Amino acid sequence: MAPHRTRRLRAGLTIAATVVVVAGGAAPALATPGRDGGGPAPGQPHVDRQRIAALVAQMTVPEQFGMLGGTTGANGAAGAIVGVPRLGVPGLDMADGPSGVRASEPATALPAPIALGATFDRDAATAYGGVLGQEADALGMEVLLGPMMNLVRTPYAGRNFETLSEDPLLTAQLAAPQVAAVQDHGVIATAKHFAANNQELGRQGIDVQVDEKTLHETEFAGFEAVVRAGIGAVMCSYNQVNGVQACEDAELLTHVLREEWGFDGFVMTDWGAFHGAGALEAGLDVEMPRPTAAFTDLNRDANGDGVVDDRDLTPPVAAALDRAVTGVLTAMAEVGLLDDAGAEPERAVAQNAAVARQVATEGAVLLANEGGALPLGADQLADVALVGPTAATPLIGGGGSARVTPDTGAVDSTVDVLRERGAGVTWAVGEDLEGVVVPGSALSTGAPVDTTYTAPVTQTVTVTAPSAGAYTFHVQTTGPGVRMDVEGVPGTDAEASTQRRFGAAGGSLIPTADGRTNDSYTVDLAAGQQVTLTLSCDSAQAGPVAACAPTAEAPLALRLAWTTPELRAERVAEAARTAADADTAVVFAYNEGTEGEDRPSLGLPGFQDDVIAAVAAANPDTVVVLNTGDPVLMPWLDDVRAVLQMWYPGQEGAEATVDLLTGVANPGGRLPETYPAREDATPVSDPANYPGLDTDADPVPDVQTYTEGTDVGYRWYAATGTEPLFAFGHGLSYTSFDYSGLEVRNRHRGLQVSFTVQNTGDVAGTEVPQVYLGGGSAAGTPSLQLAGFDRVALEPGERQRVTVTVEERQLSVWDADADEWVRATGTRPLTVGASSGDVRLSSSVRVR
Repeated sequence: MAPHRTRRLRAGLTIAATVVVVAGGAAPALATPGRDGGGPAPGQPHVDRQRIAALVAQMTVPEQFGMLGGTTGANGAAGAIVGVPRLGVPGLDMADGPSGVRASEPATALPAPIALGATFDRDAATAYGGVLGQEADALGMEVLLGPMMNLVRTPYAGRNFETLSEDPLLTAQLAAPQVAAVQDHGVIATAKHFAANNQELGRQGIDVQVDEKTLHETEFAGFEAVVRAGIGAVMCSYNQVNGVQACEDAELLTHVLREEWGFDGFVMTDWGAFHGAGALEAGLDVEMPRPTAAFTDLNRDANGDGVVDDRDLTPPVAAALDRAVTGVLTAMAEVGLLDDAGAEPERAVAQNAAVARQVATEGAVLLANEGGALPLGADQLADVALVGPTAATPLIGGGGSARVTPDTGAVDSTVDVLRERGAGVTWAVGEDLEGVVVPGSALSTGAPVDTTYTAPVTQTVTVTAPSAGAYTFHVQTTGPGVRMDVEGVPGTDAEASTQRRFGAAGGSLIPTADGRTNDSYTVDLAAGQQVTLTLSCDSAQAGPVAACAPTAEAPLALRLAWTTPELRAERVAEAARTAADADTAVVFAYNEGTEGEDRPSLGLPGFQDDVIAAVAAANPDTVVVLNTGDPVLMPWLDDVRAVLQMWYPGQEGAEATVDLLTGVANPGGRLPETYPAREDATPVSDPANYPGLDTDADPVPDVQTYTEGTDVGYRWYAATGTEPLFAFGHGLSYTSFDYSGLEVRNRHRGLQVSFTVQNTGDVAGTEVPQVYLGGGSAAGTPSLQLAGFDRVALEPGERQRVTVTVEERQLSVWDADADEWVRATGTRPLTVGASSGDVRLSSSVRVR
């Protein structure tokens, strides 16, 4: 369908900074032009409420019921809502996002949203949302299941790569323009997961104990910003909030979302999210992926007169039903879906790829650069060693429902791109993710497992370790996947799986060299010790891993491989030799974030730390490139020259990485999350806080308490005096910047912070000046709080006067007793700097 109408772009919460005396007034509104009370935002076409009311009145109860439950969609949609054809109401196909449109057809694989967060760039957020909206429209999707608004609260969370930052203001500032751009293309955006869905471990129902002040001042900020920006849909989460399932929580769905923020779209469940029979009246509108017991009462002939109509419903249910259908129609009307759609556009493949490259480049963060090791000069590029599997097989995105399939040929490797640009490149794998086929001599069957099956199969083999050490077993498949259960080792009850999960391919995000899906499990064995592996592909399998059923038309190719202690040692030695023979060594390290699993530790997975240490010992000019979705510990940091965080950079990641390594581009990204220095020095080191406490016999946490309160992320480090490895907002450049001339003025009950930034280096670069407020004598405020920011590109020697606005919201706190925002009166420190830990200018502001 063609873009239906142009939504006026509105930035999210505006930025801010200040000094001086600021007088108070009424409770502060959000800084975004909004729809308080449900009205349209300034400049918005008015939705024809009478038309919508007339459509609702003409619908039968079964037709209304049909719009509130999911069904199967087209073109690989995650789900759909049926329309009412006789009234001209179309259905809605829903596509997973947020880093690209997931459908049966390929789409542009954008960098992970955390990389967008690292840009600190509202224009980049607009461009990013424009790609999502344009491609969703072109692929026939009317609803995009994104963006994810939950904050990065714990560094262990598996979906951190899918969200924007640990900071409420930064999240809000980037989410609002992204949503507006998606909906400019006639596609309904969906804010997820409302609310307090900040981890994967135990997400299916964990009870999150969190106070109202914490929710409003941290977790709610992004959700509120996108509601004010006109978002059409909100997805409620699996978990409970203070003892109530989120999808049946009237406080969340009615009081906060609709009454406080003026939301007039529709609320859908996460896929299969728990809720009860009162969910509709509480504020839930749509059940996904299909209607379940809670809503089926709407389609029942309660009075036995042979027809289902309003007389079968109680007045509260009838009113809630009208509200729900009205919300769906309103969301459709606001993006033009109730009007003539016209022809679907073609995907803007080249333009969208350019945006992917832009965001990957702008979001890259130069964490360390001793002695100007980067960019690499011509002499270094003549003889450079690349180490690591992701140097040759790119890791472009995270797993789960965010996994996107790019166009064939769209993804290049860094090895190939460097060679194409004339560099002399040698490559070593370092961390071996494939191994070699387990020989028959080590198996109870006497023959290797490297076979093709055309029917469901279960095969059990016993492996005997020829020597002591860590063995990694790899199951590698094409076609339907396989589950590998590992048994026979005390304390081991584990599996690896290449079966589909969350509608996407399972296993590792990094395939084998011959394109097989690969997954692994590592176990320590003594010489002669045996371990039993059960390989199964059975159509009867159930649970979070999808069943598989090989056929002659869709056979299963299965290979069992291993990495022995000897092979691992040889791979590490080979990497060290390759590095020693080169002028410079660049090690690519990774982790794999995914829906459904949290990280077991903050360290790099596998034996990557050993590889980096060996390479750094062999070559003092070693650079590390990180393809991770969140912070990692760096025991080797003092032994390497530079560290470049590329996140999951999307399909254009190799080109962006090479541009940055060679100085074609200058890193300008800043950390949207704090990097801890130690495993036990994070805001969630208390088990009650993360992963939560187990109150029954299973190992899954049942209750957690946000003991850190509003001190999420860098705020906790400031409040506790804990030194991070890298501070929030940190990022280096190939040039240098000077700050001067701080001035702070009153502005509309907020502040206007002005200062000069000058590029004092020899190359063009981008600086991200950040304004922070301290707590001072203002009660209830964080020890440190981002109040505003800007992104400034400067030529060598160029200076620019920068003005950052601090809105009244940043000078206020949530009063739970009054149920409103109130000004936090008192004197607060104000600083301007290059990160939360790099202060360049300081002053103070007195709030009255």
